[in-house]
Order: sequence, then C-alpha cells, then structure tokens
Amino acid sequence: MSAPIIDAELFVPCQNDLGEGIFYDSKTDLLHWVDINRVEVHTLDPITKKYSVDSYADESQFLTTVAPRASQPGFIATLSHSVVLLPEPTMPTEAVAQPKPVKRQTIKTLLEIEKGVSKPTRFNDGAADPRGRFFAGSMTVPEFKDEGRRGVVMRLDPDGNQVRILDNIGTSNGLGWSPDHTKFYYIDSLEDRISVFDYDIATGTPSNRRTFASPPPGIDGRATAGVFDGLCLDGAGNVWAARWKDQRVVGYTPAGNLIAHIRVPKCKSPTIPCFGGKDLSTMYIATAHSRLAGEGDIQAEFPNSGDLFKVEFGPGTPLGDLLGREWKGADRYRFGA
Repeated sequence: MSAPIIDAELFVPCQNDLGEGIFYDSKTDLLHWVDINRVEVHTLDPITKKYSVDSYADESQFLTTVAPRASQPGFIATLSHSVVLLPEPTMPTEAVAQPKPVKRQTIKTLLEIEKGVSKPTRFNDGAADPRGRFFAGSMTVPEFKDEGRRGVVMRLDPDGNQVRILDNIGTSNGLGWSPDHTKFYYIDSLEDRISVFDYDIATGTPSNRRTFASPPPGIDGRATAGVFDGLCLDGAGNVWAARWKDQRVVGYTPAGNLIAHIRVPKCKSPTIPCFGGKDLSTMYIATAHSRLAGEGDIQAEFPNSGDLFKVEFGPGTPLGDLLGREWKGADRYRFGA
C-alpha cells in the first residue's frame, strides 16, 4: 500500500528568501526560524500571529540556524563562518505578515572557521544534542559549482571544547537524535539520503554510519525531484524530512518505512519541519523562495514559496488517526548544561 498524501496549510505569508532552522520554544510558546540570505531571526506567536524580525546583516552575509539555550535567554546560532550567541529576540507585538526588521548585535563568538580570504565554505544547519552539545555543519558555497566536499560537522561542548565529528561533507543539513538518544540522524544533501549512526550519548560520538532512507517514490504523477534538506524527529522516534525542490515533507518510522507524504501546496522547496504548539502536535514547515531552485522565474507557479506552513497531528486529524493515540511530538534540544 502506498503512503498517504496529506496537505499542509498556509499559515503565514512571510515570503522568506531562504527560511530555515525552525524550532518551537516550549518555555515561551514562541516559534523561531531564520531567513539565511537576509541574515534574520524570525519570531512568531502562533496563537496571536504577532511577529517580529531581528536583523544581523551588519555582522555577516548569512545567518544559517538558531537553537535555544538551556539556562540562559537567547540563542546559539551559526553565521557564515562562526558560531555565536544571540540575545533574546525582539518580542512580537504586531500581527503582520512581514514585520520591519530590527537591527541587533551578537553577544559572543564561540567558534570560527575559514579565517582565510577565499572562504570556500560556510556554516549551514545545526542542532543541539540531548546533553546540550551543539553540532554545526558546513557546506561548500554554491558559487564554486564543483560539488566539492569541503564541509565538516563540528561539535561545540558547553565547556567550550571543540571536536571535528565529520568531514568530507558536501552540504551539511538535517541533524536529529532518537528519543532514547542511541541514534543520530544526518543529511548531507549532496548524497540525497538520510544517514543514521549509532550514538554514544556519554561522549557525543556517532559511529557506524549507514543509509536510513533513500529518496522516496514520486507522487502526483511526477518523478521524485530535489534532495533531502532539514529534518526533525517526533516523540515516537519517527523521522520527518523536507524535500528541497520536491514540494513535500516525508515521514519515516524508526525502521525506515515510509509513513506519509506531507504536500506543501504552491511551494517548490520546503526546507525544514519542527513540532510545536502547547502539546507539540502541530508541525510547522519553513520554506524557500522558488528562484533558489535554479529553474528560472517560477514563483507564479509556486507563489507560496518562502511562506510558513503548518499541518496538524492531533487526535481526529488524518495524521493523528494514522499514527495512533500513543503518538506525541517532541521539542528541539537546548545548548548548554
């Protein structure tokens, strides 16, 4: 039997250029994500839709991901070539689709890469593990156009210790951990697969890499396109991964079996999902503008590319019924002790 297809719904017509790094903060009940190319942190109250945008464009060419901190306000984040601490976001006060950005400054630089002039790589995705260590992955910048594997995955421990975890990376993307902390899931988009590692939670070390999921079958009468991008896990250990240039998010069981396709209507490239809401039963999906797909001016065909979407997983919804009463969502982990 083929996996069901379920549509996400447009939530906020924010028209990001490259929306990424989305997470829900259960301490504040706010949703946060970045617009990489505009060097912005976006903050949304999903109940009131009050919305704010903070700009760090004076400090970097890109701001590629943010993650919550364990015991301090603000975020850990990756700029083009550094891992930094950011202050608390501007509190949202207006329910507008595209707020005016507020200029902000970073607090502290924790790690730097590529201090040379050419800078052939930049940071891309990142996430904290269950013990508060921050993993930051890099990629060869698209301008090189050679599919070079210059990227790495660095681990930054709360005490400041730095460890290179992976190298020979093309485009470092989704990272996530199983609920029992024994598995680490990872996407290098140049390979277009989801990898899984055994994970030593005591040392923060992944090992025994193998393929967890290959590209899914096509839907809607069209062939599979694009590559895997960002991912998240739910509380049942299912893996949900966005498909860049493929108009959907796909879900897999811990055994690697396809659960469902979540179609993102009128959007070319979803980038990353997360779970949020007071009971973590809503999936939010960040997306990118269609021109970044490299297929010319197709925004008229995909006018909601760059917008924020959501889909419900709670009881009585198609996904809730599919996954059963025992299903639950999950928070992102936090950086720090």
